[in-house]
Formats: sequence, C-alpha cells, structure tokens
Amino acid sequence: MPSQTLNQHSSSDPGSQISSSDLIMPSSPLPTRNTAADVNETKTATPTEGFPNEVSKEATNGIPNEPSDQPTNPRLIALQAKKANLEAKLAALKSERLTLATRTKLPSGLAIPNEWTNEEKLKQALLSSNAVIKEHIALLHRYNEIKDVGQGLMGLIAETRGVRVVVVQEEYGMGEKD
Repeated sequence: MPSQTLNQHSSSDPGSQISSSDLIMPSSPLPTRNTAADVNETKTATPTEGFPNEVSKEATNGIPNEPSDQPTNPRLIALQAKKANLEAKLAALKSERLTLATRTKLPSGLAIPNEWTNEEKLKQALLSSNAVIKEHIALLHRYNEIKDVGQGLMGLIAETRGVRVVVVQEEYGMGEKD
C-alpha cells in the first residue's frame, strides 16, 4: 500500500506531496506518520496505525485492540522483559511484606492475633517498625552527645598536657574511629 500512496502523491498537485520527514528510513525505529490524504484513502486508519503489533477495531469487527504475534522491535522486547521482571519482583516483595507482617509482634511482645485481616497486620507491622526506627534514632542521638562530650574532654586533656589529641586517645586505648 505505501507504494500506491507514493504514486498517488507524486502527482503535479503541490498540496498532495509528501514531505521528506513523512517517509520511513530503513533504520528508523519510529512508526510511520499518516498524512491527511492517507487517512482519507484508507478509511480504516486508527490511532494504532503504524504499530505492527496492534490490530484496529475495524479490522477485528469491533473487538478491542489485541497484540498479534510477538513484537519484532528489539527495544520493545527489552522493555517487555524489563516490565515482566519488575512485576515479578513486585509480587515477591508483596509476599515477603506479608510474611514479615505476620511475624511482627505487638509492642507488648505478644504475637499479632490470627483473626486480624492482612491490612490490620500490615498496619501494625508498620507502626511497630516506625517505633523501632524512632528508638534507634533516639539512641544514636544520645550516643553522639556522649561521644562529643568525651572528645571534648580528651581535647581539654591534650591541651593542658600540650600534646595532640591522638596521643591522648592512644593513651586511653581509643582509635580514631572510636
């Protein structure tokens, strides 16, 4: 059909000529663009025109668009494989999330009741996790405050003795990362 369209457009009528941007280059991965003349000639042009893996509703007698054979575009194949991989990972993560939620304990230390719905279990697991995270952050703040006081004291000791702080740390058995 493209050769017929080209022949019809090669007439002397200047309004029916195809611009060079409408022609498909052999290495071009993009679908063809339809001109207004192409739509009028074919009368079955649809938004799926130019996509080889989709069939128009008119061509299938009103059945919605469905992919036909396997795609031939390598980029499309790679994207479909990536999508399938991500969907599999998502399903695995949802399963793991539910498993972890059922193993979570209440703040009292008791197990979550089996009568609770999965949504209630997930909500409680999230609350318990947030409580643990907040406790860890509070402990880290406390540790950093104590460490700052200790380093300040070692700095004062080093200053009064006239030595470097590293010497005082070695004297008390502390390394640079302690």
